[in-house]
Amino acid sequence: MKQKIIIIFLLSQPFLDIIAGTSFLNGIHVIIRGLFFIFCLFELVKNKNDYKLTLLLTTIMFIYFCSYLSLYHYGLTNSISYTLKLFYLPITTMFFYYHKDKIDDKYISIILLTYLILLMTCYIFNIGNGIYESGINKTGFKGLFNSINEFSAIVIILLPLSLDFFLKRKKYLYCFLTIVLVGITSMLTGTKVILGGIIICSLYFLYLPFKKFFVKQNHLKKGMLITSILLSFGIIFLLITNTTAYKNAIVQAKFFKVKNIISLKGINKVVFNDRFSFIPASQKVFNRASLHEKILGLTYNPSRKDVEIDLFDVFYKYGIIGMLIIVSIIIYYGCKSKLQGTYLLSFILLMLISETSGHVLICPAVSIYLGTIISLSAYK
Repeated sequence: MKQKIIIIFLLSQPFLDIIAGTSFLNGIHVIIRGLFFIFCLFELVKNKNDYKLTLLLTTIMFIYFCSYLSLYHYGLTNSISYTLKLFYLPITTMFFYYHKDKIDDKYISIILLTYLILLMTCYIFNIGNGIYESGINKTGFKGLFNSINEFSAIVIILLPLSLDFFLKRKKYLYCFLTIVLVGITSMLTGTKVILGGIIICSLYFLYLPFKKFFVKQNHLKKGMLITSILLSFGIIFLLITNTTAYKNAIVQAKFFKVKNIISLKGINKVVFNDRFSFIPASQKVFNRASLHEKILGLTYNPSRKDVEIDLFDVFYKYGIIGMLIIVSIIIYYGCKSKLQGTYLLSFILLMLISETSGHVLICPAVSIYLGTIISLSAYK
């Protein structure tokens, strides 16, 4: 029964994200994810999994919730929402680690393909919305999904695991289909995350086979191979310049009047979408904040823009304690599961995305995959 609940919950994620982007069954995705959180917490307490840590997290979670009601004067719904967003990653990561025999790699591939097919379906039938407002020269399509940042992160986090699953079972057609669909998705969405993820995954999966083949060749063939690689990189660069993500980056560079992308200003404006410019305003508020806000997070203010770099957002939203919780859980269970191979690659990609485009560590739709990666790696 426990395994069925986990599998059904994971397989439902693409559809819950579609629901989140529409007014259909409004709020059901929050309820389902909230119920799964309670289920995870109940199982951890019942089985006494890392009992002291579970008790500590539960106590701190109660303190956050009570503080939101009494010190921050949030309503009941907002207090629950804010609390769950912080503790979703720690609790689900612990749960998946201690129930690592309940997930099969094949479900990861099914989830990824479901996300891709849903976006393709939205595009074919012209259902959904563009990413950018009218009047902006950048192009991108997100279908019915609520957040393109979350969608892009999920696709790239699951891509290495899916490709590895198909390659190990010699299902080359499925592997090719996945690559094609992710490539099309990259062109439709126009996000740097998906394009960058494709490049990193390609280098990872091609490196070892090429290395084994390369060392067996004589000097002449090695020289020819190196020449072929250099030519291939030139062709790949030309192909990249024709992608939607690259064209969007050029539009952004022109908008911010960036002359040299390989500079601090260029990287901030083009790669990080000018996110670092949002830090000073939040830091000023933090410096003037009361003691409880520094410890538990700043009071919500709709006029203060999120940085959209997760460690900054965790720090400003949930304070020193929130930062310590998230970082400690990631390091502790990341080391404990002995991440390696494609699991380590997915973990690294998850961390990179969280610090470049955000919407990972305190977004339940994405944060659950940290626990999934750790679970699969520990089980192997």
